Amino acid sequence: MRITPLRGTGVPWLKCPDCRLKCHPTAVGADGRCPRCGHESLLKLSFGGRAVRSAAEPDRS
Repeated sequence: MRITPLRGTGVPWLKCPDCRLKCHPTAVGADGRCPRCGHESLLKLSFGGRAVRSAAEPDRS
């Protein structure tokens, strides 16, 4: 069993486009539906993490 972190950068969140509920993947049932309204496709959100600069982007210092 994988333990999902609840805080910090890189923590996965899911958002329902119908009822706008935001929850962790552990709150979603085995069927993968929204726990509140039952919508079948949830959006994966990401907050924080490391920003990676592309090679084509010039340095702005």
